[in-house]
Amino acid sequence: MKNFLSVIFLAALCSQSIFSQGSSNMTLLAQKDEHNAGGTPADWHYASCWGWTSPNGREYAIIGYWNGTAIYDITDPKNVVQCDTIPGPTSFYNYREFTVVDNYLYIVSEGTNNNAGLQIVNLQYLPDSVRHVRNWTFGSYNRTHTVKSSGNFLYLNGANTNAGALQIVDITDRENPVARGVGPAPYVHDCFIKNDTVYAANIYTPSRMSIINVTNKDNPTLITQHVYSNAVCHNVWTSNNRRWLLTTDEGGSNHLKIWNAENLSNITFVYEYMPYELAMVHNAYFKGDTIFMAHYRAGVVALDVSNLPNQPTVIGYYDTYVGSGLAYQGAWNVYPYFNSGRFIVSDIKTGLYVLRFGNPNAINNNGSGIPSAYKLEQNYPNPFNPATKINFELPKTSKITLTVYDAAGRLVKNLYDGFLSAGKFSTDFDGNNLSSGIYFYSLTTDEFKETKKMVLAK
Repeated sequence: MKNFLSVIFLAALCSQSIFSQGSSNMTLLAQKDEHNAGGTPADWHYASCWGWTSPNGREYAIIGYWNGTAIYDITDPKNVVQCDTIPGPTSFYNYREFTVVDNYLYIVSEGTNNNAGLQIVNLQYLPDSVRHVRNWTFGSYNRTHTVKSSGNFLYLNGANTNAGALQIVDITDRENPVARGVGPAPYVHDCFIKNDTVYAANIYTPSRMSIINVTNKDNPTLITQHVYSNAVCHNVWTSNNRRWLLTTDEGGSNHLKIWNAENLSNITFVYEYMPYELAMVHNAYFKGDTIFMAHYRAGVVALDVSNLPNQPTVIGYYDTYVGSGLAYQGAWNVYPYFNSGRFIVSDIKTGLYVLRFGNPNAINNNGSGIPSAYKLEQNYPNPFNPATKINFELPKTSKITLTVYDAAGRLVKNLYDGFLSAGKFSTDFDGNNLSSGIYFYSLTTDEFKETKKMVLAK
């Protein structure tokens, strides 16, 4: 049994249990393990993952493997197809990370043999294939630990230049990068960019989190550094309004921490999420009022943080790890930003996982917009025979129940019971086995309840 000691909130401690290959409120839609023929050390076949949505709405998963990168079309979860691969440099533990700008994929690795440097790939030809444009280097640069992007700029972290400090690269010309400024020391392991501010994870001793002003792309300047106890700061992310900031520690405490960052000169602790045993939370990301976390030995975990600074709620998990004892095995990364509501996970040993919250056959996501209020729409068609569609909207992550009752108040069907992230949704109700008559359907959350009438006319 894998025990999640979750959570410390101020002085309160409670616990949960998650079992190997267990899941809660997450459904596996597809899994691909097609590149497990090599890797160092043993069973280290895969690295990070990222995603891209094409202009026509098709969704693609990008996953690094032991000697390259694979692109999968996940638009139809019942028919996930590998579209193409891009050979890459091999390295110890097969490191590979990604970012996408428009239709260009940028790949970095710590390998320095064939295809070293920044790999530039044009994705516009998908789903048929991709075009490997070039490998870009400058000066002595030929490897990078991670890469992030914002606007027309890449931010290289842990490159083999300037002692691994932040390196800004201008990609106004997507295929012909230009090196720009270098951030202040020390070494940056990973970063997050919001407007012209970089939140950088300085993993090495003395570990800390740095905030850097990059308004001047040729002369980044330090705003502040946040030093905290037992830090091995691995990644940083903020909420949309930048009030809340998260850090993960790959070592030290091994935990996810949430901070109040309203005042950058006085960043204060809010909450700590402790994974089971000594497992590490590797990467974590805000998506609206949800935090998605990739845990080495616990798969993906999602927290509802809509009520911060009050205690977050675990709203779902899916455990990709079936072994025991190895510190660096299991989920490397999670990418939660597809418009469909699906999310992907890369597992170091077993490859790509395509998941979503709840029952994939019950609820459909209807786009990427975030509604301003709760809403339950009138079913259509109405009257109906035998099927009808119910649409509803959620302004934030919510625990919902969507139920159907007959005219006597008896429960006919529970259409959904669980958490959903903010968005616009629809579900189909089939009355094929019911008698003609009046029925009622209700949407209930902690803050909202509405009931509407519908008529089944056979």
